Order: sequence, then C-alpha cells, then structure tokens
Amino acid sequence: MTDKDKILDKIRKCMALSASSNEHEAAAALRQARALMEKHGITDTDVLASAAGEMRTKAGAASRPALWEANLAAATAAVFGCQSIFAGGVAWADHPGQWVFIGTGARYEVAKFCFEVLLRQAKRARAEHIKTVLRRCRPALKTRRADLFCHGWVASAVSKAEVLALPEDEQKALEAYLAKAYPSLREIKTISRNEKKSMSGTDWLDFARGHRSGASAQLNPGVGANGPAPALEGA
Repeated sequence: MTDKDKILDKIRKCMALSASSNEHEAAAALRQARALMEKHGITDTDVLASAAGEMRTKAGAASRPALWEANLAAATAAVFGCQSIFAGGVAWADHPGQWVFIGTGARYEVAKFCFEVLLRQAKRARAEHIKTVLRRCRPALKTRRADLFCHGWVASAVSKAEVLALPEDEQKALEAYLAKAYPSLREIKTISRNEKKSMSGTDWLDFARGHRSGASAQLNPGVGANGPAPALEGA
C-alpha cells in the first residue's frame, strides 16, 4: 500500500465515522477528512474511486477479440457487478490484448477468475468440436463454424444469469474509478465472422452443439451484457 493509499484509507474511515449518530464525533470526523483531502490535494472523486480496483487477464487477440469472447467477458463482469474493458496489445511485439475487470471489494478478482475458468472451458470445448466435427473443413470455414459453436456455448453458459444490482455507494465508486482511470473509452471493435452471412442448417447445428456443451458451465448468479465491453481509447 502506497502513502497515498494509506491516506485515502484514512479519509474513507473518517467519512464512515461522519455518519455516526453522535453529532460531535460525526462533525470531527468530517473535519478531519476534509483537512486531509485539502492537505494532500485529494478530491471527492479520488475518494470514491479508491473504493474500486481492477485486475487484468490475457485476451485471445491483440486488437480485435472474437465477439463471443467479448460477450463472455461482459457477461461475467455484469454477474459480479463489475465492468469489463478491452485493452489492446501489439501483435508484432507479441504483446497480447487484455481484459480488464473493474469493481469494488473482491468483486473484480472473482469476476476475473470466473472469466478465466469459463474461457478455458469454452476453448477446450471448441478444440474438441474442431477435432470431432470440423477436422476436414478448410481453415477459414473451420474457424467460422468454430466461432458459431462458441457463440452457442456462451449463450448457454450465461442464459440463466442476471446482472448484479450494486448498492448505490458501490455504483458511484465504480463510476468514479472509470472516470478517473479510463476517461476516453470507445466502443470495442470485435471480429464476427458470421455477422453478414446467412445461417445454413449446418451453421445452426454448430450453434446448437455449442449451446448443449455450454449448458454444463452455466454462469451463476447472473447475464449481463447486452453487447461487448468497451475498449481503451487508442487500443
């Protein structure tokens, strides 16, 4: 913990005491909090944002992740009351993109761990589908149909999940952290190899097989996300 973290922690404790039913204690705590903020140049946004944090994990692409993976990240984050963000890497420098999970308390740590587990399961199921069903397909078709399988897998895995409604103080902390740490978010650019293609019977079968496979890995408690995560500006 840095010196600033220690000061922020002390300010948060003072703020908590300022809600005391003892008027004198509450007033003293509020004065101390304000004095510390003024002395160290700390704003209300800084205090709110300090209640949130983030963890990162490797993404499957440097700049444009597959849509199914982006949906899985967004859904997992939403289940735990977090926000997921895609931070682009550099392909030629072997620097992968990352998924950033942001939240309060231990939520973002749990969301990251859960996403990693689900992503490994989805990739294993994808590999098995390629091996058993798509092994004779040409590479481009194999990848496209494997993506359909993964879309079905993710849809099934998150089908019974629900977005966690955060308490107001945690929601404000999350918003403050995003505003402070990531002020220039933009819409993520994903790869969807099936977006402009008509679904054939074979395509639907790939999706259905993925849906059946994903049923054993349901995300609980809750979905999320009507769409993928945002990305970092410049990523």
